[in-house]
Amino acid sequence: MGNLIQCNTINMVIDKINNSKSNTHLNQCLHDITDILDCNYYLFAIISKKSMIKSDILIFDNYPKNWRNHYDKTNLIKHDPVVDYCFSNHSPIHWNELEKKEHKLNKPNVIQEAQTSGLHSGFSFPIHSINGSFGVISFAHSSKEKNVNHAFHTACIHIPTIIPILLDSFHRINKNNTNKDLTKREKECLAWACEGKSSWEISKILGCAERTVTFHLANSQTKLDTTNRCQSVSKAILTGAIDPMY
Repeated sequence: MGNLIQCNTINMVIDKINNSKSNTHLNQCLHDITDILDCNYYLFAIISKKSMIKSDILIFDNYPKNWRNHYDKTNLIKHDPVVDYCFSNHSPIHWNELEKKEHKLNKPNVIQEAQTSGLHSGFSFPIHSINGSFGVISFAHSSKEKNVNHAFHTACIHIPTIIPILLDSFHRINKNNTNKDLTKREKECLAWACEGKSSWEISKILGCAERTVTFHLANSQTKLDTTNRCQSVSKAILTGAIDPMY
């Protein structure tokens, strides 16, 4: 009976995620999921590439403020084993497993520092999304005495189902308007520019004047907020303005 109640509750949260109209609504859904798992804290983060050297990071969380301030101020993201693990893996990870790994000397022990700030135990699920973006959804408990193994087991059943739905709603709410602003012809010109074609060659392929191709590429540059064709091609791919399968 308990499992049935839990599944019904999860389904209600999934409906709320699907019907979310804002990031505030998604934040509340994450609160609900955390309560269902009998945890205290959550963090949902997505890192999206905007250029080869710039990324956008969007974070929803209720982590202790002192920990977040310390984490950001000391740039612990560079040493965080959770981030490192999630970047190159797909399976969920219990923080105990990361803690067991040999720690490098003269490097911050992020897991240990998190424990001193109230995140005593937890687990994380890697997220790999469209256009090369990646992220993590983590849950943690504040009590030293609390065993999160049961919560981890429950999360492994439900979170893999919730993640794609959460991502779809997240991208729907935070959709980059640049993608829909590009016209079909502008996307075609950029796609052929990706193949190294000159404006003259693109004009022959598309059956239009060379000045028309130049016009479309210039419009794309304005919409993508770039300064040249090379940057336009790079940003169009990274942000999903054009699809490699286009």
